[in-house]
Amino acid sequence: MPSSPNHHVDRPVLLSVILWAVVVSTVPGCRMLTDQTGEKLDRIGLRWQTPGTGRNAIQLEFVTIRRPQGDPLLGKSLWDRLDTIGRRPASMRAALADRGLRVGQVGATPPPPLEELLGLSAPEHDTDSPTGQPPRRDLNGWRVFLRDGGDTEVVLHDEPFATEMLAIDGDDTTKKLHNVRYLLKIRVRQLREGWVRLECLPEVHHGRRRLQPTATVAGWGLRTRQEIVPLYGLRFTVDLTEGEMAVVSSTGPGSTESIGHRFFTTADGRTQLLVARLAGVPKSQRLHPRMADDDSN
Repeated sequence: MPSSPNHHVDRPVLLSVILWAVVVSTVPGCRMLTDQTGEKLDRIGLRWQTPGTGRNAIQLEFVTIRRPQGDPLLGKSLWDRLDTIGRRPASMRAALADRGLRVGQVGATPPPPLEELLGLSAPEHDTDSPTGQPPRRDLNGWRVFLRDGGDTEVVLHDEPFATEMLAIDGDDTTKKLHNVRYLLKIRVRQLREGWVRLECLPEVHHGRRRLQPTATVAGWGLRTRQEIVPLYGLRFTVDLTEGEMAVVSSTGPGSTESIGHRFFTTADGRTQLLVARLAGVPKSQRLHPRMADDDSN
């Protein structure tokens, strides 16, 4: 006898629904494109990109998780269950580890520690929960739609740091930078049907914001920007198929002076974890065989 549909749960579909609930619940008023949101993005020099349609766009879901330093969920129990090699060459992995950055990936079914970090093992983020618990305050989520070759910027802190002493030129010489923000610039490339590569470039933005000519999809335009220091030596890639996730963070409390620690430690001393999920890929435009035959006549 076939199982009752009332008792069958498709786990990847459930994960997608819950992650989307996190994305929506962390945006005020549950509306992604609001005037208030646009004003906030404008203040930090970002703009919503033209999304296209769901059918021809690559869809990424991002969730940032902030936990106390030393939280066991961020340690060995998590990283031993992630693929920390992927298709990244040994030289790339060594460069990341040397600067305090850690990258992993996992399939559509996350391991228990990641489930708990995302709030999937308890309805803590559900405002309609019968327990009456408030939504999770250590989670923040959003979704972006990008064309093949498009990019987005992930801002890792709520506010810029007033002053930072950083060694960013590949040596031990430190520089004093003001009004500092740490970002990941992520470009998407479709490798083949169903597969997407995330090309990730850490950047340090600093200094006074001013209008600068910037190339956009529609041509050249003015955009509020700061001075940008791209960390090309720390570029990394992650290849994902639909439903899979990339996880990025720092290597741990022993690397407090590393650039990875600066990127993934909040102003109040918590450790931050970034999860990027490939939520959708462009759908094939193949016609139904009968329609194709009709068009050929």
